[in-house]
Amino acid sequence: MHEIVTLQFGHFANFVGAHFWNTQEAHFNYQQPGDEEETAPELVNHDCLYRVGMTNKGVETYTPRALIFDLKGGFGSINKYKLYETPPAQDHYQEQYDLSWDPSKMETFQEQQYSKSAYQKHLEDEELGLATEEGEDNVELNEIRTWSDYNRVYFHPKSMVTLTGYQMDSEFMPFDVFSYGRAAFNETEKEKETYDENFRLFTEECDQLQGFQVMADVLDGWGGYAVSYLEQLREDYPKATVVTYGLSDDKMGKNSTMRERQTTAVNETMAMTNLSRLSSLYVPVRAPTRAMLSPQGWTKNIRFDPSNRYHTSAFISTGIDNALLPCRLRRGGVFMADMIGALNWRNVTTIGTLSTGLPFPFGGSKLPDLTGKLSPLLDLSSRKSDEDDQVFSQSVVLRGLETNQFAKYAAGTPKTPREVVDEMLYTLPIGKSLGDSKIHTPLKYPIPTSFPRFFQGLTTEGYQNTERSPPNNREDGTSKVNSVPTISRLAVSTTTRWHLQSLSDSVKKINLRLLPQFDADVTGGVNNEEFDEAKETLLDLYDIYNE
Repeated sequence: MHEIVTLQFGHFANFVGAHFWNTQEAHFNYQQPGDEEETAPELVNHDCLYRVGMTNKGVETYTPRALIFDLKGGFGSINKYKLYETPPAQDHYQEQYDLSWDPSKMETFQEQQYSKSAYQKHLEDEELGLATEEGEDNVELNEIRTWSDYNRVYFHPKSMVTLTGYQMDSEFMPFDVFSYGRAAFNETEKEKETYDENFRLFTEECDQLQGFQVMADVLDGWGGYAVSYLEQLREDYPKATVVTYGLSDDKMGKNSTMRERQTTAVNETMAMTNLSRLSSLYVPVRAPTRAMLSPQGWTKNIRFDPSNRYHTSAFISTGIDNALLPCRLRRGGVFMADMIGALNWRNVTTIGTLSTGLPFPFGGSKLPDLTGKLSPLLDLSSRKSDEDDQVFSQSVVLRGLETNQFAKYAAGTPKTPREVVDEMLYTLPIGKSLGDSKIHTPLKYPIPTSFPRFFQGLTTEGYQNTERSPPNNREDGTSKVNSVPTISRLAVSTTTRWHLQSLSDSVKKINLRLLPQFDADVTGGVNNEEFDEAKETLLDLYDIYNE
């Protein structure tokens, strides 16, 4: 079945993951047998990411093959037992023992419940037949506080793991240091044995495991936790394909003081050097910032708020969904090991870049230029580029458009629509690898009602509005879209050197002794020798990418 197991470490990673899984759910065809319309053929193999299970009452389920890690309070209002109807632990306890306490002498302490979002309340009403699916698009989404507020997917109970030693947004004991993450992994495994109890549930049932897709926050303690987890994973799966997205945004790693900036730099250094060692391909991904907004470029059709994780995570999830899409296609797909092997064909370039175009601007008088300042492809990995930058290898995915839709661009020329598509894609730099991949698939990128309502100037199919297009505006001026064409580019190139150089410059003068939070004498601590080795690794990697 070519299964892919997904691991999510951290709150921002779960923001991205919630959008990712909502999109996967939107791919499902719920047409019932006997419907008059003919069922469209499935273009994507859902069994790669989903597993078949069974509830306690014998009802078959279909849930993501995923492990989701967050701090206490990070799961919001989500009820991980709802689908499987497992009673809470205290109910089991009271069934087994007769606790005849005097109520007048009992004092109850109960944690305040996280209130459900308007979107979650609507989904529950819809299940009870009190609301309609058509009304979802009108539900308020402006006050998203956490990823569970817009989550549409049921997960297996063992998918969700809470780090009980740390509380979300705690000022007294923040989870903001790489060392804390490594120590938390050891404590969690002693307490819950999540690796044996949860991880093995999803991996040992796989018939033909393709590999692992990892999303991890890297500017705080989650980088250390992910490193420890992958070290354990590598003991069991030394040759497995592992693609790791190292996620970060401005809300991770507070940078108000020099000490906090140094802590963040050490966190990222330790995470990047270790995760790139443990992964077949490590892709640093940073959320778009306000400085990157381009009214004539990638934000032309988006009302984008870079300070809103609900927005930035949606944009990132599009790129991650597209990146490994070739590994999930029913026809014309590629095995994950072959795809990543072609990208890292030198076996030393284990750090890649991810670029995303959402939406791909289609429908105007001419096709977009994929290079230059107005390119729809936004590089989420590199903060600088140069004319001398070279591409070692790449995988480009353009989705959501039929080949015949390019016919108008071929009119009056000797070119076929297919040749027009190829010509546009091949304006991107050609890699040095014979394994360069450029895939064009009609599989649409669906927009569930949980997605941010930030599109503008688009038709319901996500194409550029023209004079002939019917009106498609909400009261706030945004466009209601059901799907959008998208483009993504997963590459290995010399642009990575700029990120490595910047990170190396930021840590080369740091004295770890002045940052006691990385205490080497405690479990998970980072000693000077380990930190110096990480700094040397950055320089070695820079030399590899500076050819």
